[in-house]
Amino acid sequence: MEMSVKLSHPSSCLLLFFLLFSEHHSAAGTSIPVMANAAARMFNRARKAKQAREFLNAHNVARESSGVPPLRWDKGLARFADKWARQRKSDCSMQHSGGPYGENIFWYREKKTWWPERVVMKWFEERFNYDSKTNTCASGEMCGHYTQIVWRDTSAIGCARVKCDEGRGFLVVCEYDPRGNYEGESPFDQTQ
Repeated sequence: MEMSVKLSHPSSCLLLFFLLFSEHHSAAGTSIPVMANAAARMFNRARKAKQAREFLNAHNVARESSGVPPLRWDKGLARFADKWARQRKSDCSMQHSGGPYGENIFWYREKKTWWPERVVMKWFEERFNYDSKTNTCASGEMCGHYTQIVWRDTSAIGCARVKCDEGRGFLVVCEYDPRGNYEGESPFDQTQ
């Protein structure tokens, strides 16, 4: 009997590695679980890098369509976002950190239906609630996530996503520097 295995995703390669080598030792005496942990860390770093690219690209597509300059990814902002998101892991509460950056927060329950591009697009859809002539949101509607995304002077972003405890869903936090949403200022005005 011939068996065929398709390893099209890095996680399937990692799973195969675990199945083949769990609890065995190499000829040099190195524990395979130690190597497996290193492989898992490497896979996690690759996953986070992909997620970072997706968040950044989605923001820059939104900004380009609004005529403002692109953002760059900032690891310090991403660490700040991750630290705050982890503090909210137990309750998955959409509370702002009160930190020195602009901040957008998003909560969702099902991982399979929300990915970075869709989260950013949900914030960007608030553009329909924003009146550029009066620089205000439509009555009873939100538009601050949108205005933060397209704030002209913002130049850097960092985002994080955490899985909340006890099946409470997922929390996304994005940090923006310099922050936007200053009272009385339009997101499209340039600071001199």
